[in-house]
Amino acid sequence: MVKHCKDGAEGIELDKIINNDEAFFPLTSFDQCKSVVEKALIRQCTEGNGFQKPSPIQAQSWPILCKKRDIVGIAETGSGKTLAFSIPALSSMLSEGVKSGKRLPRMLVLSPTRELAMQVEVVLQEYGAVIGMKSLVLYGGVPKWTQAAELKKGCVDCIVATPGRLKDLINDGICDLSKIHHLVLDEADRMLDMGFEEDVKYIISNCMAKEDGRQTAMFSATWPAAIQEIAMNYMVDPIRLYVGFEGITGSNGENCVDDSLSANKRVNQIVEVIEDRPRENRLRELLRKYQKKNQRILVFALYKKEVERLEYSLNREGFKACSIHGNKHQAARTQALQDFKDGSCQLMVATDVAARGLDIPDVGLVLNYTFPLTIEDYVHRIGRTGRAGKSGEAYTFFQPSDKSHAGELQQVIKQAGQTPPEALMKFGSTIKKKEHKLYGSFGPRGGPMKKATKIVF
Repeated sequence: MVKHCKDGAEGIELDKIINNDEAFFPLTSFDQCKSVVEKALIRQCTEGNGFQKPSPIQAQSWPILCKKRDIVGIAETGSGKTLAFSIPALSSMLSEGVKSGKRLPRMLVLSPTRELAMQVEVVLQEYGAVIGMKSLVLYGGVPKWTQAAELKKGCVDCIVATPGRLKDLINDGICDLSKIHHLVLDEADRMLDMGFEEDVKYIISNCMAKEDGRQTAMFSATWPAAIQEIAMNYMVDPIRLYVGFEGITGSNGENCVDDSLSANKRVNQIVEVIEDRPRENRLRELLRKYQKKNQRILVFALYKKEVERLEYSLNREGFKACSIHGNKHQAARTQALQDFKDGSCQLMVATDVAARGLDIPDVGLVLNYTFPLTIEDYVHRIGRTGRAGKSGEAYTFFQPSDKSHAGELQQVIKQAGQTPPEALMKFGSTIKKKEHKLYGSFGPRGGPMKKATKIVF
């Protein structure tokens, strides 16, 4: 079942969702939420954080999740997806009873990066404390024994984890996921791509089976067709909810959802076609221009070595820059992110490890020094600005070697109601057919290849 809620003239148009004989009415005010969500959690939203009303993704997903249904929630970056999946799960766990003494975790959130896992755990910690539930974050780059010691105490209700570290702890016999009722894949498309799929599959196999009542929720800002079939293997009749995306009409006259990418319309996208050599001088020109506005600037590069070189070069030129990339120790990554968030360093250079999910306040400019490998990563990168209803600006260097992405980039710009530059249009508007990740043009059409079978002669 698919439901889309599109951008209306005065914001997001919300409507009831009907699935077979079930109707899910959006919870457009916190007063309405009190009938299905724990009141203490609502007070934390209103009195603790000053929220006026649920965001569109929260308004539409809370009634679905509170009825124990599986969901795929797709909404723009900065739309409040973390609370969209956290509050119903915490409410459900509270209704089942807060257990004292030794217990097994009942909620698991899988995240693709350490920084995103830490950010989600902060939210779960804040709201869990209101109702007496404890959360724990598990990620690599730090000693395993401290995380293992917390798990052995047996007093953790919610786990937020990156796949690699969690798999290690499962294999060590330290982490028992057999009581996981609530499974969430945050940035689900990234979690299910070729880099994470096998680890995620192994982790889910250690959770409560979907046939035994496990509720699975997947949230992201992008939802490529190649991932959709994989995701269905882990869910039971999920409701797919698109918030803020334009709909299309199918042959039967029903509203369908355009699965093509849609960027945040509050982000002004500027694309400059440029050769490789002039890029660094142009970068410095733009940084001097935008730093006068006293706003945070996030520069994305593709490779770790490239980020290291840019950080060193910019600091030598008199800019105060910090960085996040995979070659840094976790303590240094955490410190760089904190410095950027609190404003003590207003310029950060990063790989795509910082592209997804991170909630950094008041990023005025995202600058793509190197174009990403996929158009989905481009959408996530520029989504670091223009968050929580604010406007932002994204500046992208597009080199001739990036021409295979020209058609997709033009489409994303147009769907945001903006006009692609003439220099970009000269590369043509053809969108290259997605190839199978393992078998290229020879792969199967419309989804992943079937699992290989062993032949015995």
